[in-house]
Amino acid sequence: MKVMARLCRNVLNVKCLKYVVMTLTVWTTMMIGFYAKSWGITMMSLLEWEQIESQSALPNTKQKCIHPQLLINDSTMTRHLRTLSPEKCPDELEWVYVENGTVRFTKLAVSRFKGMSCSFIPLYRDGDYNVKWGRPILNIKNGFRIPTDFFRIYCSSVSRTFNGLFAGVAHTEERAERKDLPMDEGFGGLGIAILGFDSMSRMSWLRRLKKTREYFHGELGAIELEEHNVLGDGTTAVMFPMLTGKFEWELPDARRFFPNASTLDDFPFIWNDLKKYGYLTSWCNAENITAPFNWRMLGFKNQPTDFYSRPFFMVAKPYQVYVGRSRKLKMKKYCIGSRTYSQVWLNYFKDIFVSYPNKRKFLLHFLVDMSHDDNNLITMMDLDIRDVVKFLYDNNYLNNTLLILMGDHGARYDKARLTWAGKMEERIPYFSLLFPKWFQKKYPEAMANVRKNSKRLTTPFDLYETFRDFIHFTGTGDGDVSRRGISLFKEIPLERSCEQADIAAHWCACLASKKVNLKEDIYASTALSVAMDTINNLTSQYRDICENLSVFQVKDAIKMETRKDVLRFSNTDSVGGIYNITFKAKNQNLMSLYQLTFSTVPGMALYEVTVVHDILRNHFFLSEKEISRINKYGDTSSCILNKNRQLRQYCYCSKQTSSWGINLF
Repeated sequence: MKVMARLCRNVLNVKCLKYVVMTLTVWTTMMIGFYAKSWGITMMSLLEWEQIESQSALPNTKQKCIHPQLLINDSTMTRHLRTLSPEKCPDELEWVYVENGTVRFTKLAVSRFKGMSCSFIPLYRDGDYNVKWGRPILNIKNGFRIPTDFFRIYCSSVSRTFNGLFAGVAHTEERAERKDLPMDEGFGGLGIAILGFDSMSRMSWLRRLKKTREYFHGELGAIELEEHNVLGDGTTAVMFPMLTGKFEWELPDARRFFPNASTLDDFPFIWNDLKKYGYLTSWCNAENITAPFNWRMLGFKNQPTDFYSRPFFMVAKPYQVYVGRSRKLKMKKYCIGSRTYSQVWLNYFKDIFVSYPNKRKFLLHFLVDMSHDDNNLITMMDLDIRDVVKFLYDNNYLNNTLLILMGDHGARYDKARLTWAGKMEERIPYFSLLFPKWFQKKYPEAMANVRKNSKRLTTPFDLYETFRDFIHFTGTGDGDVSRRGISLFKEIPLERSCEQADIAAHWCACLASKKVNLKEDIYASTALSVAMDTINNLTSQYRDICENLSVFQVKDAIKMETRKDVLRFSNTDSVGGIYNITFKAKNQNLMSLYQLTFSTVPGMALYEVTVVHDILRNHFFLSEKEISRINKYGDTSSCILNKNRQLRQYCYCSKQTSSWGINLF
């Protein structure tokens, strides 16, 4: 250290100073790791390991898959909990508002601004990555019926001007006159409406959306899927199985920068089938750049659904009004006029019901900003979500609709994710269903199965099969455990396992765990080498811009076991760079699983991987889909974004544009 200090003493050498700071950071981290190890401290506390050991002794029951009993008051999770007050936006910003497809002038504007004149400028979609403004409609009057869902209103008076962006639901001939065709033995054309929130685990929902849950589950009797399990990493790993019944690698390639890739227009989305039976459809994601079907995929050439909010949120940012910041939480709160960003999203959902109360609907509305980076932000929405649900229920809009509230997965990057409970919560998202009372009375056997299944292993594949039953009901009875998707209206067998549900071992929350020492378990040490080789091989063709990574510190090493300590390995395949490992009982090769958590340099990336060990052949396998990056990487991978966006979590750019690219919390 003294030598480095002398080198920089008399010279204002920025490069040298950066090197010194980097060295100090790494040295400090190593010392912390050394003493933590000597004191018996690991990333997981002793209490957490006691929880893991208690879960290893699974109860004597026929049910194969039993999730760990996570605690709502787990101190390793609640220490990160903050409840934030709802944001209020100043009403005086608005000259007009939209109600049931109609523009209304505010009383404040009419009384204050003499000679007020307003123009309506429609917003149109121009593909998935551009918008265009239509010809202005001049001098609109109070009560003007909007011809498009998204628009700008410009007003002027003698002394002031107003320019606002709005979302509403237009009454169009095409929507209103769509015929409701007879359903083929379905459930009488029951609608489906989904409000989804990014990165919301079951336990995080219980901690942060108490008023919503108290009303939806406690008062209205919504059914929660307590054993719901993710199928993979991120939002698309939920959306594709739920909406198409397929994994991403089973669908046509739609990834950016891949040869022969195409848009998602030909994907077999369930909304296309429902639209044929008169359903009004929506995909409304309140995100522009990182939207699930647009960030690393090519999006849609044609508008996929009747209601599609992407054009609005592509232009919304410049119209947001900064109203405050909490430095402690490093959060920004924005308003669009008199409403928050999230209220605009919620009200668009509500307005579809108000504008088309008697039409069959399949609505999927998904919100990212209020929970993806920080689950605490969603506490500001608790009352808003509850109030929208209450409005729809009290006004009988849900009398012909199944309402679903859901998360796609748990938090993937925050500090709580580094704990054992956080790891489990990522794999167990919130999912809750509210059926109309008449439906529950008319179909008692189907509803009895839904209630039984609320405590059985379920996945997004099961939701897809449930949605299919709305078109063609396949009956109740026992579900076929050999099928990876089972409708919730059938009883899911107790003996269903993650393998049968097509859940990769890395994502299965039913596996018992045992801590291992890499120095004592040679197979665990080999698994770590395989993991590093796999990660580096993924970026090998981009070595001119992506660094070769090496292990800095092993945080955790766990050997995972199924209920009977058996996993059967069938095959490894590769489809366009997406790797898939499947397990089938017919193959008698005994497997062990090692789940490793480790950091790498340069860049301090933190990975969690599940390596399969074929004991008889002594082969090790690691699928790309069983690698999780569990800390943020910011712009440290920016060099790969326009070459192969799929590899952003593995690439640490040789040339960094930020402060040395260290992504520590």
